[in-house]
Amino acid sequence: MNASAGVSPYATGGGGTVLEHHFGAVLLSHLLTATPVPGLGDHVTPVEIRFQARAVTAVDDYLVTGRAGNGAVHHLSIAVRRRPRLAVSDSSSVELMQSFLITLQQHWAYLCAGRWHLALAVAAPFPRAASLQALTTAAVAAGSAGVFRSRVFEPGRLNKSAHRVLSDLKALISAAVGSGAPDSGVAPDVLAWRLLAHLSVLELRLEGVRPVDRTAAVERLQPLAARQGTADGDAFFSRLRECANDYAPAGATVTRESLLQALRDAPFVRDETPSAAPAIPRPRRGRAAASKHPRLLWSREGLLRPGACQPRVHDGTLLVVDGHVLHAFDAASGERLWQPKPVGYANQPPVEGTTVFASAIGNTLRPRDIRSGLESGPRIEQCAAGQAACDRGTLYVPDLHGVLHVYDTASGRRLWSWPPEPAASGFLETPRVVGDAVFVTWAGSGASGPWALQALDIDKRRPRWAEPIRLASAQQWLAGADRLHVISAEPGEETPWLRTYDVHNGALLRREQLPAPVVGRPTASPKTLHLAHQDGHVSSWNALTGENRWTVRVAKALRARPVVAGEHVLITSWAPGRLFALDDATGAVVWDAPARPAASFEAPAYVTGHTAWAVSRAGGLQGWDLQTHRRLPGIDAGLFWDPAAQGIPQLRDGVLYIVTKNGSLHAIRLDASPAPSTAIAATEPAPPAPPAQVK
Repeated sequence: MNASAGVSPYATGGGGTVLEHHFGAVLLSHLLTATPVPGLGDHVTPVEIRFQARAVTAVDDYLVTGRAGNGAVHHLSIAVRRRPRLAVSDSSSVELMQSFLITLQQHWAYLCAGRWHLALAVAAPFPRAASLQALTTAAVAAGSAGVFRSRVFEPGRLNKSAHRVLSDLKALISAAVGSGAPDSGVAPDVLAWRLLAHLSVLELRLEGVRPVDRTAAVERLQPLAARQGTADGDAFFSRLRECANDYAPAGATVTRESLLQALRDAPFVRDETPSAAPAIPRPRRGRAAASKHPRLLWSREGLLRPGACQPRVHDGTLLVVDGHVLHAFDAASGERLWQPKPVGYANQPPVEGTTVFASAIGNTLRPRDIRSGLESGPRIEQCAAGQAACDRGTLYVPDLHGVLHVYDTASGRRLWSWPPEPAASGFLETPRVVGDAVFVTWAGSGASGPWALQALDIDKRRPRWAEPIRLASAQQWLAGADRLHVISAEPGEETPWLRTYDVHNGALLRREQLPAPVVGRPTASPKTLHLAHQDGHVSSWNALTGENRWTVRVAKALRARPVVAGEHVLITSWAPGRLFALDDATGAVVWDAPARPAASFEAPAYVTGHTAWAVSRAGGLQGWDLQTHRRLPGIDAGLFWDPAAQGIPQLRDGVLYIVTKNGSLHAIRLDASPAPSTAIAATEPAPPAPPAQVK
């Protein structure tokens, strides 16, 4: 639980503390059991509840945040009022309407995209509830203010009570606007339709002889109770009611984890601490190699043009960019799913769920169904389609003038936009989304540095830092939950520096000089950062402080990034061609093995289960048992590709997908017993797209 700073003195906003805290306990029961909250959406799982949310949104008393199946964030602003009069003569009703109108203006794009919702929670029985619900149903069905205006006056469409409520609502809106609420540039009847089309009326039955909503909450809590009995479920709800009493005055933000922590001493709450996983027995030496033969699942010879990019796997589909053509294949069989589509950029297109956002000739993004290739939504015109990125139901793409636009992937509706500084000449690369921020880089001007980076807060839709980070250049950068690492060289210097910044405010925390230029992307974990250097050094850094943990030289030259495998760091070397396993704590070489036949490595190792695999420059695939360090049978030759031009092949669920130099496509299972694998390609940079915007 986190109490928000600067929260105004606690007030119920007219809801009444008894009803409000009972409802808070109900919301907490939804949070604990990960069950849908009415008004938020049946496809949305609640992940956070903010009490007395006026500090972040105009509507009291709760802000519920949830995630849909695709990761898209949804919000529900709830006002709790026991029995609101909804009349012009009632000042509290005018204040309530003001909060709704402010929210309509601030979050209109999100409301239209179905990612922000409004709710009015009232105590049942509420005489006007049925009329309000009839109006909200009619508003949603109408789809526009004009249609709604004509339908409500059709004979028999609404009863007299609903007409009176609608008349009072319009008068209340006019009074709220007259008191300073925003009118969003539209007439009161349009505002009335907007509000009704996005409002849920929640009748709360939490008091009296038959509090059915409380009973439903107790039933939800039963599986989490220690003995799964009625008494424990009832005690569980009463404890949540006490939590709500404490959370509301503090304006607390509560997650499931923080709530479980607050309930850890309650005897009726089942302990969810996971038991220790059973030890995995070491395989017998005589059987280690026999159970780990690589197996060719399927192969498509010469299907693509020489130099096609490495495939990317999405939901059982392989997407392959071949020049200015996009191919799609079934990952299990290798069969073509749809005819190749021309694209405007030779870049890896972003994918969201079952939709691929493919570029098209004319600076356009076309959403296509990943299995059929058919267009599945509205196009986005006049955009830098080669710099599009998707994350959790949201599409980020600049326009041709360098302004970043953010869209809802399901509806295609633009949610918000952000322009960099006026002197910027366009974004330098595809935006990157990390946590609740999207990071963008652009070419600046002036002596302060032509390279600039800024973090945009996704929820607040504005820059997170007062000033962007400015450097002369940047070779690599990597953002995490708390730290940002930038590898850059000073003017006139060949040896780069590692700079560590605070992600939350952009402050420089530490600067350390590296032994040599870095190859590949940094390999990061929450606590460490590993770098491979051209001159054969491998260095490890504390990801939070930026301090050097160790630096060792293992080879004459390296061309691939390190890979973490348990307590070891694996590095494939160019000269000599060997695989080294370093102790993650000290950097000492634990074991190493040569390529057979002798050849250089220019791609990272792949880890799946208890085995590591690497493809040498001679085209041979070989593996090693990470427990016994024994060499495993492999594939002698034929797997040739150019990492600089084609990218790095992707390992997914124990299967390696490769496009060779001659345009052949292969699927090779590396482990007969697949285990969660390390997807190298997910963090490797894709081959750069050509500068031309169209084919």
